[in-house]
Amino acid sequence: MKKISIIICLLMCPWVMAQDTEQAATTTQPPVPQADPVQARQDLLLAYKKEHAFLTAQVNNITRRLAEYKQNSAVEKRRIESMISQLENQLLAAESTASELEDDIYQIQRHSESAQDNQGLIESTIIQAQSTMTEHGFSGFEPAAEPALTELDKINTLVGLATDHLDQQASITRQPGQFFLTDGTAVNGQIIQVGSIASYGNSPQGSGVLAPAGEQQFKVWQDSDPEAAAGIFNGQSAGLLPIFLYESALKAIEEREQKTIISVINSGGLIAWIIAGLGAFALLLIVLRVFFLNRASASTEKLLGGVVTQIENRDVEGAIKLAHQESSSSSRVLLSALRNIERDREHIEDIVSESILHESSQLNRFGSLIIVIATVAPLLGLLGTVTGMISTFDIITEFGTGDPKLLSSGISIALVTTEVGLAVAIPALLFGNILSGWAERIKDDMEKAALRAINVYKKVFG
Repeated sequence: MKKISIIICLLMCPWVMAQDTEQAATTTQPPVPQADPVQARQDLLLAYKKEHAFLTAQVNNITRRLAEYKQNSAVEKRRIESMISQLENQLLAAESTASELEDDIYQIQRHSESAQDNQGLIESTIIQAQSTMTEHGFSGFEPAAEPALTELDKINTLVGLATDHLDQQASITRQPGQFFLTDGTAVNGQIIQVGSIASYGNSPQGSGVLAPAGEQQFKVWQDSDPEAAAGIFNGQSAGLLPIFLYESALKAIEEREQKTIISVINSGGLIAWIIAGLGAFALLLIVLRVFFLNRASASTEKLLGGVVTQIENRDVEGAIKLAHQESSSSSRVLLSALRNIERDREHIEDIVSESILHESSQLNRFGSLIIVIATVAPLLGLLGTVTGMISTFDIITEFGTGDPKLLSSGISIALVTTEVGLAVAIPALLFGNILSGWAERIKDDMEKAALRAINVYKKVFG
């Protein structure tokens, strides 16, 4: 900045000198010698060159320092990037190690849970095996020796006892004993034991295949063949060998009760009996309607043939008497047409239509009621289903689901009522529609018979 100030001062020198000259001219001071312009210009150029050389040196210095800074920055950047890459590799390695450790921890947890489950399974197996073997004389492990026994020792002991018991039960033995006949009479005789899965009994009072009756007692099964069972004891059995397999002789096996219609309906409760009553009523109505329709359509063709013959013989009174002898709906319609046969055709057709409408009440008798029963029966079955399910859930709420026999009553109501409702509705709907079609055909036949008689009369007397 000093050099620039000097240059400005030098540039201002001529102007200052001119001012001084003018001042000197106006004053009495002596004149100042003038500066050499050429010298001043050379001095100014020299100052410019020095300043340019100084600035050039500064620029070169700055450029050199900037290049050094860029070089140092590139080296530092590469070093930092290398450190970042190393840290990233270390992070990835740490994450991989953490993932492996998590997998190891998960596997350890699974093995631990599996070991706990296996331990619980082993303990429950031992308890169940002890309970099972208790039924066959096992009194349990001795209290003094039990703490020293491992689970494996207990399992080996129980397996050995079970094997010995199976060896004993695998043989066929024959010994005297007592069993019950099908009527409940206790008799003494010979019993053949096929291991612990089947038995045969033979006595003078009766023989047969035996089934468990509870508490190691046996009874003759109702479907057994006495002759075949007796042949086993006499060594004369031939053909198929009857057998009744059972799991244990401690629990009695109840014989299945033969189902009848009454027992099925009774298992459905009150609603099933109501549906059955409606079914019986619908059956009665169907029988009565068949009887009425059969009477209404009886001998229609034969009667029409006789009436036409009388009309062709110009004996209208004879045709009326012939129609009057019958008591069917067709005869009554023909009679109404014959009594008014001399009137004009439109009037006669109106009388025939009125007569058919009068007979329709007889022909349609009980038809609607049968259809109503066919519609109501499945709805009552659905009501029984809902009632049975409600009863079942009430039992479940009170006693739980441990004993299926407790749930059987509600399930029977739920299923049997639907079954009985459909069993009543399907035949009632089927026969109701068939009889309705039969009634419509009878009406058509009556109309055709009346029109045929009218046409023959018009043709003969026309």
